[in-house]
Amino acid sequence: MGASNSKKEPVYVYASEVPIGFTAQLKDKLVSEAASAPNKPAADPPAAVANSRDLADKVDEGVAKELACILEKGQLEELMAKERQASTSDLLREIRDVSNQIASNPATKSPTFERSLQAHDRVVACLKDNAGRTLDCWKEVSEFKTLVAALKTEFVAMSQ
Repeated sequence: MGASNSKKEPVYVYASEVPIGFTAQLKDKLVSEAASAPNKPAADPPAAVANSRDLADKVDEGVAKELACILEKGQLEELMAKERQASTSDLLREIRDVSNQIASNPATKSPTFERSLQAHDRVVACLKDNAGRTLDCWKEVSEFKTLVAALKTEFVAMSQ
């Protein structure tokens, strides 16, 4: 089906036996460059050695800087660990203070909290009674959501 609709294209074969031809201009240019190349002064070995020494010195300096950075980073991490331990102990002390403050106050539960617990129980009972028909409990859920929102606002007002 697909092969009969395809176009016939010529087949190209590339082989390594195909000679490569150069133009006369390219040959002349290459010959002239080769002839002028020996006239150029070669780099004297002492200069090459000096360049390699400079390069080695630069590499050594870079390695020394990296080692110094690594050591500083290690020292910095140690200091940060010490600070974290100090901040952790401060945090634990603050948590203890708040928990003692909460324990010292008589726990008075708001009437909204009590009503929200009762509404929660009504939602649970409704869901048990209407298993498979959860949408029948929309009134109980709506009442519970309203009480929870009121409880949140009370909590925010008390914590300020």
